Amino acid sequence: MDSTTEEIASFWKSQMQKGYLKLAILFTLSKGPTHGYSLMKSINEFTLGIIAPTAGGIYPALKELEKRKLINGEWEHEEKKIYYITDKGKDVFRKAVEKHYELASSIRKWTLKELADLQIMEEVEIPTVTMPFIKLLLLNEKASIEERIMSLKKLRQESQRLVRMLNKMITFIDNRLDELSNKRNV
Repeated sequence: MDSTTEEIASFWKSQMQKGYLKLAILFTLSKGPTHGYSLMKSINEFTLGIIAPTAGGIYPALKELEKRKLINGEWEHEEKKIYYITDKGKDVFRKAVEKHYELASSIRKWTLKELADLQIMEEVEIPTVTMPFIKLLLLNEKASIEERIMSLKKLRQESQRLVRMLNKMITFIDNRLDELSNKRNV
């Protein structure tokens, strides 16, 4: 039996969510040890509900991460299992974040080029949060105050550049809409 487009897309989405759930678990545990229910709640909160883990999703993921020695779980008074990220888990998280940003950057460049080729917008280079910034603020808890201040200033500068670029895109889109509307009315 041939799968429908919707079934295939749904399957891919579920596979991506499983990967992001594991990444979210490692991120949460990098902030400190906790138990499964607290992990579910924290992940739901910091992803604004985009990843809303259930017990049926989180515990198999925790089991797999434990099996791979990325986290450890210890029973606390035989009531709750408290999970901790291992050094290997921290290293895997760091590398996974780097790979994610490389992939996201490639997809963004490809999409913008295609939109420009279709004359939907000009080809632009969207400023990105640089890996050094990500590494410093997200992955490096030992960064000095000065390093964090410099990274935040750089982020502000990149954000201001992004606003200017978005304003330029809006102007281009408005001009294109006017062009197309005029052609329709002729």
